[in-house]
Parts: sequence; C-alpha cells; structure tokens
Amino acid sequence: MPFILFSQSTFKGMIMDKNNPKNNLGVEGASVHWLNTNIGATTNNKGWFTIDYKTGYQKLVVSYIGYKTDTITIKNLKPIHHFLTEESNLDEITIKSKRKAIQKSFLETANIFTVNAEELLKAACCNLAESFETNPSIDLSFSDALTGTKQIQMLGLTSPYLLITQENIPSVRGASQVFGMTFTPGTWVESIQITKGAGSVVNGYESISGQINAELVKPFSDNRFFLNAYSSLNGRFELNTHFNQKVSEKWHTGLYVHGNYRGEKFDKNKDGFLDNALANQINVMNRWQYTDAEKGWVSFLNVRFLNDEKQTGELDFNPTIDKGTTNKWGSEIDTKRFDSSAKLGYVFPEMPFQSIGFQMAYSNHQQDSYFGLNVYDIEHQSLYSNLI
Repeated sequence: MPFILFSQSTFKGMIMDKNNPKNNLGVEGASVHWLNTNIGATTNNKGWFTIDYKTGYQKLVVSYIGYKTDTITIKNLKPIHHFLTEESNLDEITIKSKRKAIQKSFLETANIFTVNAEELLKAACCNLAESFETNPSIDLSFSDALTGTKQIQMLGLTSPYLLITQENIPSVRGASQVFGMTFTPGTWVESIQITKGAGSVVNGYESISGQINAELVKPFSDNRFFLNAYSSLNGRFELNTHFNQKVSEKWHTGLYVHGNYRGEKFDKNKDGFLDNALANQINVMNRWQYTDAEKGWVSFLNVRFLNDEKQTGELDFNPTIDKGTTNKWGSEIDTKRFDSSAKLGYVFPEMPFQSIGFQMAYSNHQQDSYFGLNVYDIEHQSLYSNLI
C-alpha cells in the first residue's frame, strides 16, 4: 500500500498591542494576509489567527485601524507573537531655543518691546528706575544733582507725557511723579513692556510719547522663598525677601519685603554737597492670586505700604541743628504711601479671544519735605477704576 505524505497547510499566530505587553492583550479584528495574495484571516477576541499556508509564502502583512501596518518575514511554521505599534506614536524630538533678553512683538500693531528677567539681571540692583540703565530704548538721566532724582525720556519727551503702569494700572502720576520710579524694587518685577509712540488709551491718557508697564512676579509661579542682598562701595545696602504660599487649590499668596539704606556721606568732587542723597526705605507688599482655569476666572489683590526717607544738601548739614536756618543748606523728604489694587478678569471658555476685565486701585500719598527754607508738603489721594 503506498504512503501519502501530508504537509502542514495552516499557519498560526497572535497579534498584540505594544502598549500592553505585560498583560498579553490580543488585538481582536486585526487583518493578516500573505503578501501579493488574496489569502487572509482575522484575529479572534484573544488575538489569535489561523491562515492557510502554501510553500513559498514568506511575507505576512498585518494591519489594523489606528496602528502601523507591518510586514513580517516567516522563516518557519512555528506560531508567532507580534506586537502592533500605534500610528500616532512618533519618535521623541527635543526643540531648544534661547529667548532674547529684549523681544520685539511682531503681532501687535503698536511698537512694543518686552524686557524679561534676564535683561533685568544685568543691573545688580535695585528699583524700576535703575532697571533701564542697561536698556538703550529709554533715555535715563538725572533731573537734578541734589536729590539724585532720575527722569525718563522717550522720543524726546519727559515722564509727564509717558504713561507708567504697574500691571496696566497707572502707578506713577500726581504726587509720585518725581520719585515714583524708585518705589518699585527690581526683584518684584517679572518683566517690562515698553511701547514707543502713542499707546492705547485703555489704561490711561498719558501715553503721548509711550508707555512703560511693569509686570510683577506672581505668587503662583514665583519661588516659594527668595532672598537677595546687595551692597556697593557708595554705602548702599539692600535686602529683598519673597515668601510665597499655596493656600488652596485656587488661592496663592505672597509677602514681599524690600529695604534699602544709604547712611555714608560721599563728596568725591569736593563741591561741599552730597554726591548721593542719604536714604532709608522700607517697602512691604502682600499679594493674593486666584485662578480658576476651568471656569475662566483670574484675580489679583495687592496691598502695599512704603516709608521712604531722604536727606540731601551740604556735606555738613545736620537736620537737628541746621533745619530752618541759613547755617547750612539741606533738604529732607519723608514719604509715606499706601497702595491697594484689585483686578478681576473673565475669559470666555468657548471664545478665548474675548474677555472682561475690571480694575480698581486706591493710593494715599503723603510727603513731608523742605528744601532749605521752603516747606513743600503733599497729600494726595487717588481712586482709579476701569472696566475693559
């Protein structure tokens, strides 16, 4: 009786998901077929398939919706276990770029420059006025040699024609016009936006020659604790501390303390007058931030107190003895200022390009000063509100 030899006529295998290799989860409904043939099969609910086989079949094509199509080379008839890879999985790439310290906006219609923290670090100290010493966009000069007051010029016009805001709320105006730029410590500033030329009247009417807006550090993103100390050969000492705390899921608060002192007298040009005014300032701000990204609400609350004392005049001027006399010419400027502000904004979740913002600020500025025999006292209260 003759013998009849039967060869294997089927091929088996299992198709699995590469994202779940540990669970051995099979892919149900995956299609397999031999390359350039109409012979195919579909995996069952456990990922297994059985397909007809003939001698010469070597390329098995596996496809599934949402996954990459693979072509497998079959070298023997042992069952295979093959993993599919999702179509959306791409190789990881890393893009690095360095942001310039001063950036110009090409999307705004106005001529706006943004000065970030890297540019501010170029100046070792100290307040908002001194932050522009390394910036060529703004001319910074001394308005008088006695008090050391610094004046900003833009497009040839001085600060009365320049709108200076703090988070888009006018801050340097009225009684604070002369010394207001020195009332914002440099470590409190996150970035500065400079607009050359006439700006928007949304935040005020003074922006004839330009606008300077200082964005303060946020309790949400600032360091939990920050300590900065500074001293110089001209007898100036500074200390800055930041304390930030997360109160709840949506509330953050920060306490910012700044102090500077200059008590040593210098007269290097030998003219008999102080080169720099003697100064003593304490500046404290409490800041609250509310953020509800899901509903589109964001709010800021600020409360600040400032006490600033300055003495200038002749080198040998003693306020206790020479005040109100013609013995020695001298001047003292004592400023106490209280600020509070509130900002409430709502961004429509379905229309992120539309929003409603409300701003309110109150300030009480008291300055007791005299220049020689002339007494110059100021008391200025200001209330500001804006609905955008």
